[in-house]
Amino acid sequence: MLGRLRAQISTLLGHPPHPASTPCPPDTESLYRLLAENASDMIVRLSLDGTRTYVSPACRTILGYEPEQLIGVSTFSFVHPDDQDIVRERMQHLMETKADQRGRNRVIRADGRIAWIEASLRLLPGPATGAGGEVVAMVRDVTEQVENEARIEQIAGTDYLTQLPNRRAFLAALEMALSRGAPCALLYVDLDNFKPINDTHGHLAGDDVLIEVAHRLRREAPEDALVTRLGGDEFAILLAESRAATAPALAERILVALAAPIQTSCVVAEISASIGITLSPEHGTETEALLRAVDLAMYNAKRLGTAHYLVFSEDMEEERREAAIHHLRLRQAILAGEIIPYYQPLVDLRSRRLIGLEVLARWRHPERGILPPSEFIDAAERAGLIGLMFESILRQASQDAARWPDGLKIAVNMSPLQLQDATLSGTVLDILSQTGLSPLRLELEVTETGIVHDLGTAKRVLAMLRTAGIRVALDDFGTGYASLRMVKELAVDRLKIDRSFVVALASAPESGRYVSAIIGLARALGLGTTAEGIEDAATMRRIAAMGCDLGQGYYFGRPRPMEGLDSWLTCAAEGIPIIPEIEAQAASD
Repeated sequence: MLGRLRAQISTLLGHPPHPASTPCPPDTESLYRLLAENASDMIVRLSLDGTRTYVSPACRTILGYEPEQLIGVSTFSFVHPDDQDIVRERMQHLMETKADQRGRNRVIRADGRIAWIEASLRLLPGPATGAGGEVVAMVRDVTEQVENEARIEQIAGTDYLTQLPNRRAFLAALEMALSRGAPCALLYVDLDNFKPINDTHGHLAGDDVLIEVAHRLRREAPEDALVTRLGGDEFAILLAESRAATAPALAERILVALAAPIQTSCVVAEISASIGITLSPEHGTETEALLRAVDLAMYNAKRLGTAHYLVFSEDMEEERREAAIHHLRLRQAILAGEIIPYYQPLVDLRSRRLIGLEVLARWRHPERGILPPSEFIDAAERAGLIGLMFESILRQASQDAARWPDGLKIAVNMSPLQLQDATLSGTVLDILSQTGLSPLRLELEVTETGIVHDLGTAKRVLAMLRTAGIRVALDDFGTGYASLRMVKELAVDRLKIDRSFVVALASAPESGRYVSAIIGLARALGLGTTAEGIEDAATMRRIAAMGCDLGQGYYFGRPRPMEGLDSWLTCAAEGIPIIPEIEAQAASD
């Protein structure tokens, strides 16, 4: 028997055996006996039905049994129940193809512990017929290797900060769930107003908030749900099978849980989240389709404001397609020069003289005529076109203003999104250089909301603009989140009083106190003030009496295109009040 075993081992090791007619030299016979009895790998001879006919002593280490306990016993008796099918398939494939097989599977040791083994199988011919007669296997314990690989895989699939599974693990789990064909639900959780925490209090505070958010998501989600951090302030939750229908209820609990302030070592943070929900198979059975659907649902939830959730619907997909078409058309309009500047007077309230013009975007649509900003500004921001539109409008307005009377300035609005672009100052200065307009004649208007969402970048961008001589106005002041500290840090030149306070002067006495307070604050900081929404002489006179220096509104004139500015430009050139004293006095009587 040992001679046959020697031949089988030699074959597995890639050495041709001695011819059967040639007797094995005694020293060689001893060598193979030594190899079989002392190898760290377990050597096994199996009949074609899997019954062991020989087992080397290494079985003591690998399986915890004595060799004689395994002789005459089926090898399948020790295979883990969950791996029985793959081992039988491996044996069947060996019989059918006669090609060597190798694979891993779990086995149950004598002490009940589960071990991983790697088995190399070879089918050997019978001595008489040459047909397949038995199987010889070399079995190696790879438990430690498998566990190490599992640990590496776990590390690769874990978010270092929150210790939640990461995007890689999430995608793998989602694909596995979809491959089973069972129902599942996906929640995409995107935090609202998280960036200001990093910008204002630092990334350590932001990390503490993310860790607490992860804790609250785990607490609210079912035990069998997969809670993951996709990156940044984005999280995802995968609900499988019977839990899928509970997704909306879970979203409601999450919104409530995140509404409670988060206490960190250096800040008490108040955040919320926008949540998109998609279901399978209702909304798709493939990973890409579900991810696109849940992203659309989250995006539409965010459009409703903070702390909302939405379940995906086919209407969202249709809206997305229509939006894509609209975005393409809008891009073409910008490049074709259809987005044009309109101008509205900026007036010195003491002298009623024109000192500048605010630039307002209009779409000269070939079929629909002149469209107001409400028809396209939001779409431009969503499509990432707002920077391109700003450059086009600024270029056209600068070219126009370069031909106006000296000293007449232009005021141009910037989108909050542009304050995140560190190259903005270079772009603006290039346009001014190309058009010949002095930086001293340009005032850029930014909103409070845009600044507070990215204070650090906004501060750097605005500082570079002011260094070049461009003035900066804080628009819609009083309606957002700006604090005295923020106004001081940003070192803006002017506060624009929101039109809602100005319009309400006649009907709401407290509006007068707000306006006076804003003007007093600006004066104390050495800043100019502009009142928006002046629509009659009485309001103009009252605002002027409070100490506001500039005003704009329909009382001075509605927005006009370049070709309609002649009368205003004449007044500016000749130093004539845009509203004559007699007219202003008559209107106020």
